[in-house]
Amino acid sequence: MQNTYTYTARDIDNPEKVITFTLHDQWLTVDVGAPVEQMEHVLSALQSDEAEYAEEQEKEAPETPSSLWLKPLALSLIQRGSKPFRVVDLSATADEERLSIRSWTRLGGLRISPVTLMNSRVDNPDAAQAFVAELNRRKEALTNKPALFNLLNYWATWIVAGVALVTSFFFWRRQARMENVTG
Repeated sequence: MQNTYTYTARDIDNPEKVITFTLHDQWLTVDVGAPVEQMEHVLSALQSDEAEYAEEQEKEAPETPSSLWLKPLALSLIQRGSKPFRVVDLSATADEERLSIRSWTRLGGLRISPVTLMNSRVDNPDAAQAFVAELNRRKEALTNKPALFNLLNYWATWIVAGVALVTSFFFWRRQARMENVTG
């Protein structure tokens, strides 16, 4: 691939948590490092919580572990969540040790909801700042639209405009009826 930039972020508090961000021209892909190991860690924590709960309730733990059905589900969710994101939909900041990256999910080409891709302390803040600088450079190169077009990129804008249009139509119809009754 041409024009790629890769940054691997490792959580300073939990070094097992690794996320690799790769910029491909106008796209960002996210790869969760060792997703199976991270998922097993989460599942073991859930099972230990389950065991503690069972002890508190004086019940036996179920014979079939929940990981049998949770594991494929979690892997599927991780893979779906790692689809490419548009660079123009991203906002990133890096200060001292913390890296924060957010993106927008789209529905029908319009922005619908923000998603946090990462918001934690990283072990290499200088590399994080360099990644944010490169991301912002690419974003500025791609966003040359007037502010009005950026505003029309959100579902909320179209919903508010639709409600305003319908409301004004009904207000106009009501005024026309009032004039016909009095006139």
